[in-house]
Amino acid sequence: MTSEMKRLLLASTLLMGLPATAAQAQDAAPAADAAADQAPEQGEAIIVTGSRLRNANLEQAAPIMAMTASEMKATGQVNVENVLKEIPQLVPDQTGASNNPGDGVATANLRGLGASRTLVLVNGRRYVSYDTNQIVDLNTIPTALLERVDVVTGGKSAVYGSDAVTGVVNFVTKQDFDGVQANGNYRLTDAGDGAQYTGGLLVGKNFADGRGNVTLYGEYTKRKAITQAARSYTRVAQTDDGEGGLVDGGSPSIPATRLAIGGSNYKFDENGGYSPYTSSDAYNYATENYLQVPQKRELLFGQAHFDVSSALTVYAEGQYVHNRVRNQLAPTPATGSFSIDNNSPYLSADSQALLQSYDTDGDGYTTANIYRRLTEIGDRVQVTDSKAVRGLIGARGDIGGDWSYDAYASFSRTKRTEYQYGNISRSRLQQGLLTTTDADGNLVCTDTSNGCVPVNIFGAGNISDAAVEFLSVDTVNRSTITEKVVSGAISNNNLFDLGAGPAGFAFGGEYRHEHGSYNPDELLSSGDVIGFNGNQPTAGGYSVKELFTEVNIPLIADKPFIERLEFNGAARYSYYSTAAKSVGTFSAGLVYAPIKDISLRAQFSRAVRAPTVNDLYSGSAQNFETATDPCSTSAALTSASLNAACIASGVPSASVGSDDYNGGATQIESYNGGNTSLREETANTYTFGVVLQPRMIPGLSITVDYYRIKIDNFISAVGTPNLLSACYGTESNGWTAYDTSYCSLLPRDSTGTVTGAVDNLSNTGGVKTDGIDFDAQYAVPLTIGGNDAGKLSLRVAGSYLMGWTFSPIASIPDLSYDCAGKFGLYCGNVYAKWRFNNRVTWSNDKASVSLAWRHLSSVKDDDGSTAYAVEKIKAYDYFDLSASVDVAKRFTWNIGMNNMFNKKPPVLGDNQEQSNTYPSTYDVYGRTFFTGITVDF
Repeated sequence: MTSEMKRLLLASTLLMGLPATAAQAQDAAPAADAAADQAPEQGEAIIVTGSRLRNANLEQAAPIMAMTASEMKATGQVNVENVLKEIPQLVPDQTGASNNPGDGVATANLRGLGASRTLVLVNGRRYVSYDTNQIVDLNTIPTALLERVDVVTGGKSAVYGSDAVTGVVNFVTKQDFDGVQANGNYRLTDAGDGAQYTGGLLVGKNFADGRGNVTLYGEYTKRKAITQAARSYTRVAQTDDGEGGLVDGGSPSIPATRLAIGGSNYKFDENGGYSPYTSSDAYNYATENYLQVPQKRELLFGQAHFDVSSALTVYAEGQYVHNRVRNQLAPTPATGSFSIDNNSPYLSADSQALLQSYDTDGDGYTTANIYRRLTEIGDRVQVTDSKAVRGLIGARGDIGGDWSYDAYASFSRTKRTEYQYGNISRSRLQQGLLTTTDADGNLVCTDTSNGCVPVNIFGAGNISDAAVEFLSVDTVNRSTITEKVVSGAISNNNLFDLGAGPAGFAFGGEYRHEHGSYNPDELLSSGDVIGFNGNQPTAGGYSVKELFTEVNIPLIADKPFIERLEFNGAARYSYYSTAAKSVGTFSAGLVYAPIKDISLRAQFSRAVRAPTVNDLYSGSAQNFETATDPCSTSAALTSASLNAACIASGVPSASVGSDDYNGGATQIESYNGGNTSLREETANTYTFGVVLQPRMIPGLSITVDYYRIKIDNFISAVGTPNLLSACYGTESNGWTAYDTSYCSLLPRDSTGTVTGAVDNLSNTGGVKTDGIDFDAQYAVPLTIGGNDAGKLSLRVAGSYLMGWTFSPIASIPDLSYDCAGKFGLYCGNVYAKWRFNNRVTWSNDKASVSLAWRHLSSVKDDDGSTAYAVEKIKAYDYFDLSASVDVAKRFTWNIGMNNMFNKKPPVLGDNQEQSNTYPSTYDVYGRTFFTGITVDF
C-alpha cells in the first residue's frame, strides 16, 4: 500500500497563523536543503498535532506521520479517501468501491480498529460528521485546499477527547494564502471508463499589513460509475465448487422463480412448467452492481483571521458540502414462505398437480418457499443526497507573562436524504399470488383491495406492467446529526526552565453536545418492504463536559550521554450524560536523546470512546450477514452433538445436513440495534520508538516504533457467525456448545431456517493488536559535471502487524480470532502483516519525477473449519509513476499513472467481501491515468 506520507521536522513543518489547537509533526529529519530553506527563526513557535502547546523545541513521544500537499498531488487522486489509502497504518474502510455494503461515504480506519475509533480533525478541531455514528465522511474535505495531513498513531483522548482511541488524522488547510489559484484534475482508467474530474478556485487576500487574511475555496467534483460488468474478473459472481476450484455462481433467487417444497427444488419456465433446479441455474447478480460508485459534490470552504492586537486574534471557518452518491444493486430477491394458488392458470397442468399434491387441507392453496428475482421491477437504486454545514468562530491571544488563550465555538450539521427505488411490498406480493375467477371469467385477486393485480411469478419476465406498479414501493429515509462544541484553553509555553529549555503548560475545558436522528420511511420500518433492508427509527443525544490539562517539561539537556531528556503528559476528566458518566484519560511520555544523532521515545496512553448516538439509540436494523448455518453442513450428519443440537433448535430431522431448507443461502437475516446500557470503551496504548538522524550522513532519517493497543468493552455487534459458534460450537472444539443461551438469539421458522438473528450492539470481549511502524528517508543532491542536477529522494515507509486478536463474546474467551495475516468471514477485512511502500523522486526547481512501489504481504483465510477454493491471497505489488512540471512558477502540470502494470485483483469465491474480492484493498479498476493543472494568477 503506497504511503505518500512524509515525516516532518521542525524545519519543514512550520506553519504560522494556525489556531492554537492545530498541529505539526516533527519526528524525523527531512532533506538537509529543505531544512535550510524552511528553518524557523530563533524563538519562533510551531504547532504540533497531538498537543495544545506551541514550542519550537517540542518533540512528542507519540509517533506522528505526515503527508504534504506535494505528495498528495503526486498520487493523482481526486478524493481524500484515496490519498489516505496510501498510508500503511490505515486499513481500507468504506471507499468509492464500496457498493454493497456501502453508504456512499469514505472513512479513515487506523489499525483496522474501526473508523469510529479514529478521530478526524480539520485544523485541530472536530469536523462535521455524516450520520449518527459520528464519523467524518472524507468526501467532505477538499484535497486541493490542504497544506498537509498529520496522522498521530497513538491514543489521544487526553488531548482531544472521545474517539481518539487509535489516533488522530488532522487535515491542515492552507493559511495566509494571498492570490488567486485555479486547479483541475482528471482521471480515466485504461479501459476508458470511470472518469473522475474536479475543478476548484482558491481566492485569498492578506490585508492590514499581513495582520488579517480571508480565504475562500470552491470546488466541483464528479465521478462516473463503473459496473462490475465492465471487468472480466467481476462481471460474474464466483463461488466455490467444493473441490478446490471456482465456478460461475450467483444467487439461488432467480428470475424464473425457484420453489422449494417437500425437500425438492424446482424452477419454472415461461409457460409455467417446472423442472428440477440445479446450482447452474443461479442468477448472476454481479453485472448490475457498481464497481465504482458515482458521485457529485459541490463544496464551499471559507476561513479568516485578523490580529486585532497581540491580545486578540479573531478567526472563523465555514463549510458547506453538497454530496450526492448513487448505489445500485441487482433487482430485488423476494424470498420466504408464501401461499400459492395451486389452480392458477399461470401454471401448467403438471405444475398445478405438483402443488396440489402438497395441499393437505384441500383449500386450493399450497404453502412453499419461493426464491424470485424481480427483474421486471428493475435494479435496486439508492440515491443519497447529503448536505453538511459547519461554522466556527474563535479568539486567541496573549494575556501577559507568557500566558495565552484560545477559545472557540462551533456548530455542525449534516442532513441526509436517501431515495430508494426497486423495493416491493411483501404483503402485496402475497395478495397478488392468491387469485380467483370473477363472474366474467377474468382472473382477479381473491382480495381486491389496494387495487390488487394478479402476479405471475412463474417464469422469467411474466410479471405484467400493471403488477409491477402494484408491487413497487419507493421509499425515502431522512437522517440528521448535529454537533455543538464550546472549547477553551489557557497555555504558557515558558512556564519555567530547569536548565534544559522552557516548560509548557496548558489547561482548559470543553462542552460538546451530540444529537442525531434517523427517520426511515414508514413502509420500510413496517417490515413489509422487500429490497433494501428495513430499519427502525433512531433518535437521541448526549452531552459531555470536560476538563483537561497538558504539560511538557525538558528535564536535562547538554549533559554527557544526555543530549536531551524531556517529559510530556496530558490528562482529561469527562462527565457524560449517558451511562458512561465520569471517565478519565491520561497519557505520559518521554523523549531521550543520548546524543544528537539518536532519540528514544516512549508513551503510555489511556484512552476512552464513549458510545455514539447510533450505539446508544439506533433502532433495530435488518441486515443479511454472511454466515453458514452449521445445521446445513455435512458436519451435522457426522457429529452426534451437532445433530442433536440442530434438531432441538427446530431443524426438521430430515433436513439436518442439507441446505435445502434454507435454499443454500450464504447470508442469514439478522437484526442489529443500539443499547442504552453500553459502557465506554477503554484502551491502553503503549509506543516505544527510536529516531536516527546521523550527522555523518546528511539527509538521512530513520524511525522505528513499536505499538501495542488493548481495548476493553469494545463496542460491536457479536456477529451472526459468532452467535452460531456460541450456540453450536465449532469444528475445533468438537461441535460442543460454548453457551446455549445464545441459541435464543437465533430463531428459526417452520422449515428450520434462521430468520431474524438478534445481533444488537454490546460490550464485547475486546481487541488486542501490536506491531511495528518504520520510516526511512534519504535525500542527496546530484551534480553532473560540477553542475546542479537536482535532488534524489529515497523513502521506505511501512508497518508490520504482529497481532490483531478479537474476542467477540466477553463470557467466552476461548472464542477469539487472531486476524494478523488473515482475511475472510470472521476478520471481515484484509489484515496483511506487511504494508509498506518505496518511493524514489528526482526533482529540481522546475520539475520532478516520482516512482512508488506499494506492497501488501500475503494473507490466509481466517476460517479454519472450512476449506475454501482460495485459502491464500499472494503478496501484491503495485507501481505508480508521476511527473510534474512548473512553468514560470505560475503554471504547474502533473501527469502520471497508478497501477502502471495493470495488476488484477485476487478473485475469490465464498470468502470475499464484494465484487469477488476486497475492492477497497486491492485495485479493481486496473491501470489508471491522471493529469492535473494548477494556475496561479
